[in-house]
Amino acid sequence: MTALALCGWLLALAALARVVALRRRLELVAWAEHELRGPLAALTLAAGRARPLEPAVLEGQLERARTALADLAAARTGRRAQAVAERHDPRALAERVAAGWSAAGGRIALEWSASAACVDADQGRLSQALGNLLSNALEHGRGPVTVRGRRAGRKLEIEVANRGAADGERLMRPGRGRGLAIASRAAAEAGGALRLVTSDDETVVALELPLADA
Repeated sequence: MTALALCGWLLALAALARVVALRRRLELVAWAEHELRGPLAALTLAAGRARPLEPAVLEGQLERARTALADLAAARTGRRAQAVAERHDPRALAERVAAGWSAAGGRIALEWSASAACVDADQGRLSQALGNLLSNALEHGRGPVTVRGRRAGRKLEIEVANRGAADGERLMRPGRGRGLAIASRAAAEAGGALRLVTSDDETVVALELPLADA
């Protein structure tokens, strides 16, 4: 191979690397924008109902928006903002996220039996995961949505349940929007995972998190 040909190959590889890096940054920007639109949409709907917004509603949506802004800033370098694990009881977080979508008009019930179940996880990432699961359930499910918190051995399961199995199968299909992909990644960054369970009359997407060591 001549020196000229080698130079051409090196230039082509360098250009390809730049294209790949640019596509990575653009995808991260798109994900961050999606996460900014979610809480803004919820707050806009809630404000349109002409009712005073409770502090928990604002706090829950701003928590998710702050994480999205951090991701947007980090996207310039081709990264997401680093998750920071904090020990906390996620019930309060689940209540904030549910309150945000309830204020926007969603029919959401909270059933929590996991008393004093602490996790070591980034609260912003958990807000992302639960926020996306709730918005998908409200948009694509049938009837009211139930958020359930319970212990399962050494794990905490936060379930988002609504009626209908077919809708859940469609939602979890690869390539179906960014919401569940973001929820899945956020769950992984919080040390957990998503799990889908369907029956004849209910779809449940469970966010599984390891319980914090005592």
